Amino acid sequence: MKTKFNNIRKKQSLYEEVANLVKDSILSGIYREGEALPNEVELSTQLGVSRSVVREATRSLQSRGFVEIRRGAKGGIYVRELNQSTICENLSDLIFARKIAMNDLAAARNYLEPEVSRLAALNCTEGDLDALEDSILAYEQTKDKEKIITLNTLFHKRVGRACGNLFYATLMDVIMSFTEEFVRTIKPLSHIIHRQGEHREILTALREHDSDKAMEVTLKHISHINDTLLELERKYLRLKAGAIR
Repeated sequence: MKTKFNNIRKKQSLYEEVANLVKDSILSGIYREGEALPNEVELSTQLGVSRSVVREATRSLQSRGFVEIRRGAKGGIYVRELNQSTICENLSDLIFARKIAMNDLAAARNYLEPEVSRLAALNCTEGDLDALEDSILAYEQTKDKEKIITLNTLFHKRVGRACGNLFYATLMDVIMSFTEEFVRTIKPLSHIIHRQGEHREILTALREHDSDKAMEVTLKHISHINDTLLELERKYLRLKAGAIR
């Protein structure tokens, strides 16, 4: 027997609260892909809200890719398959639904970034090196934890732009933007992800145009980051699961 929804008590952003409760029931596996949710009347009764609030909530969930509203004799509110294209705007949902994982991101970075750094060591200009130095200096001087995340991401994007391969540079932009959102989603801002000085080690290898060294220090750096993010992902999932129960 399915768990019933508890009565809603807060009155602020009521339809959003309803939508979040239903979404959490989907993500936690109470309602699965292709399964029908309680109908509008049943949801209204269980949650203690009007049918118009339920209707607005289910429309919101439909637009975000969580449910499909079917009409006719076999109509109702059905759970949709969750994937990147339907809910990519909400990274935390993708992580909790186990549709993407830190291992996927780690594998992509492990393969791509050492090669990008190798090429950057061979092809970087003085302008590229100055831009990378600016990123490091700004990071070392700021106390703003949100800005630190952005600056760390920017360093890796600039290495990508210095590699001389436009396709790799584009991939680095995409991967690092994704990484930044991942970090903002799962990481307590007090937690240190980057080891002090590792970006400067990469920059030194690029200045010396030492491609082998650039690959080596980049792989070491990415390995440290990946280990930290994997642990943070596990903590995030445990906390999220506990909050839903």
